[in-house]
Amino acid sequence: MGDSTSIYSGIRSCYARMEGIYVETGPMDAAKAAAHLYLHLRDLERGFTYDHECRRVPMTWQLFEARSRYLVEICGKQGGRECGEIEELVEEALLHRALPKWAEELALRKIIRISQLI
Repeated sequence: MGDSTSIYSGIRSCYARMEGIYVETGPMDAAKAAAHLYLHLRDLERGFTYDHECRRVPMTWQLFEARSRYLVEICGKQGGRECGEIEELVEEALLHRALPKWAEELALRKIIRISQLI
């Protein structure tokens, strides 16, 4: 089947195709992690998300938790400098099922709307 598609990141992601928005590409930092968490929370609230083939699947608490924690792992794999901050933000999102206001503001700067590019 080949490479799996990114769900949230980049113009070729499932989110770009299905929702018309996506997370800016590049190394994982606190702002990008916040953007991913923002979309994870959105998916959790509405009850669905996408798999790597862009098929609609249920967004369960377990999937939300796994995807959120994976952001810390991505940061570590990339040798990021903000992994501790990302881990704290993930724990905050898991605890409160919401982002702090400052993180939400950061997130919205990293979420690109396709219509902005046209």
